[in-house]
This record gives sequence, structure tokens and C-alpha cells, in this order.
Amino acid sequence: MVKAGKTLNALSRIFCESTKELLESVTQKEVHYARTIQKIPLVHLRPDIGCFVLFNGDYSGLMIMNFTAEAAMCIYRSQMIHMGLPEEELAVEYTADEVVDSIGELMNQIIGAVRRQIEIQYDLVSSNTQPKALALTTSIILSIDTPELDKDLCRKLSFKIEGHPFHIELSMGKTEFVSLDEEDIHTPKTGANGLGENGFDFEAVKERTDKTETKTAQSNQNLDFDALFKANK
Repeated sequence: MVKAGKTLNALSRIFCESTKELLESVTQKEVHYARTIQKIPLVHLRPDIGCFVLFNGDYSGLMIMNFTAEAAMCIYRSQMIHMGLPEEELAVEYTADEVVDSIGELMNQIIGAVRRQIEIQYDLVSSNTQPKALALTTSIILSIDTPELDKDLCRKLSFKIEGHPFHIELSMGKTEFVSLDEEDIHTPKTGANGLGENGFDFEAVKERTDKTETKTAQSNQNLDFDALFKANK
């Protein structure tokens, strides 16, 4: 019997740490993640901004990020100001294209950082589609029609930036990572080439993301995103 829960919980930590370090790098704001993760039966895109990305390869899954309007605006404005843009030129509504596009690009960088860290930790690789971000007024169940994804293998990760909440929801393929050397494969690896304290290389992640942008965009041409949505009844 595959005990996939332990592996998913370990991967959840990578998602938490990668998200925290990247967002703190680009916003210069403190990001907190809860040390408690939640098992959930399904994953949703939720208001006010929902964003999702698919990844597939040695491991497969679906990542969703949900932001309140306040969290999205805090991240967007902090990032733009840190980049040197005048505050008076920034969007003031979370539904603005600039805000939604910025959130989508940040998610692309986050999933790139996650994939890179998983490759360092487990020597396993995966590729992802281009993230899609949407301004929403209602929750939407998101599912993929494939037997490889187990609805019982879903997790919800909680974050805050300046007190404003946002979340990651994960749905992963049923898999267990086991070391051939019978060591604890989930012991974190950090250092100059990995993530972790003083080990996050934002420029390396961005460069790697840029190199795969064309490939992911091409793969999206064959992906029917509308077929992924299933509205709540």
C-alpha cells in the first residue's frame, strides 16, 4: 500500500518555504505560514483572486493559490514599489489586469522555485503549464480528469502578509518517495544550491523560469483550461 500522505506533507513544507522566501524577496515584507496544514477533500479557486498551475513529470499535481483582495494588493504594490515604480502609477483595484497578471507571474516563479527545490531534495523533475490567474466572485471546484490524481491527497496551506491571508491548495498524484539508501529522504537539504536560510537564489530561479517560459506556453496551447472547471452546485 502506497503511503502517499507522508510524502505530500513533506512536499507541503517545500511549497511553504519556497513561497515565503520568494515573496519576501520580491516584496520586502514579512510572510508567515502556519505550521499546521489541513487535509481537504477537494481544491477550489476562491475569491478574490484565484490562480492555478498544473505540473507533470516524475511527479504530478495541481497547485492553486487563493488571495483576498487585501493580500493581492499588498503583494502587488509592495513588489512594484520595490522595483522602483512610482506609487501614484500603480493600480488601485484588485481586479485590474496589472494586479491579476502580477499574481500570475509570481505564481510562475513560485512553482519554478518549488520544482527546483524538489529536484535538489529528491532528484526528481517536473514541468509546469503557464499559471492562470482570475479575479473571482465565487468559489469554483477545480479537478483534473485523470486517475493519477487522488482526491484524498489534497492539502491546504495558510499564509499571511501584513496580516492579510492567502492560501495554497494542493492536489497531488498518489506517490511515495523512498530512498534507495534507506535514509530519511525527507530530511531537508539546504545550502548554496538549495532553498533555506541564506540559500535562496532568486535570480537563478527567475533565469530558470525564463528559459522554460516558451516551452510552457507551447504546452498550454494544447491544454483546454475550460474543461478543468466544474462550478459548485
